[in-house]
Amino acid sequence: MKKKVIKRRIKWKVILKIFFLLFLVAIFFFYLFHVKTRHIVIIGNSYVSDHEIITTAGFKNYPYLFQVSNQEIKKRLLDLPFLNEVQIHKSLFGTLTLEVTEAKPLFYNRNNNKLILSNAKEIDETDLDGVPTLINYVPDTLYTRLIDTLKKIDVNVVQLISEIEYQPWKSNDVMIDETRFFLRMNDGNSVYVNLINMEKLNTYIEIYASLEGKQGILYLDSSSDKISFSLY
Repeated sequence: MKKKVIKRRIKWKVILKIFFLLFLVAIFFFYLFHVKTRHIVIIGNSYVSDHEIITTAGFKNYPYLFQVSNQEIKKRLLDLPFLNEVQIHKSLFGTLTLEVTEAKPLFYNRNNNKLILSNAKEIDETDLDGVPTLINYVPDTLYTRLIDTLKKIDVNVVQLISEIEYQPWKSNDVMIDETRFFLRMNDGNSVYVNLINMEKLNTYIEIYASLEGKQGILYLDSSSDKISFSLY
């Protein structure tokens, strides 16, 4: 009995379709890696200039857009102290969009001549407009808490503070409140506040309006909702 031989035909149409698909994929990736950066959009920056962001990201000379990975761009940009977060978007038409979230400047530390940011980073900075000055030493544990609480304060209120002085409350050598600070305001008023009540400062502008031009000392270091104020 003869064995039946089955001839397998090469499915040329299928092979051609596969080659055509691979060809299209190759063309796409070739195009992708040769897309020139034509336009750069930066969103969310106030303290870091567009030029510094573009240069740090490695796009000063507008290189091929997709030859620099998003991970590499992000790594470079997060080396800038002011930047907390970076989101990167690229388009097939050559647009690079960098959306950044910045840290806020909180105060100038006179003890080490550094500007302290809300992400706890310290930088050398000579332009101190709108930034209060910490004028004395604060114990390390309280210093960290000071940063954590101040970053929750509205930037418009922080800009109203001229000086921050660590001034724990003692009575006859007995420590009553080791977390208390004395703030000198640009409007001529003064404020006592402790770390646990620091967020009360967010109402300072409303409180100031209610004073009707009077100047004195405002006490925000109490857990009471009642506002205490004494004239100079």
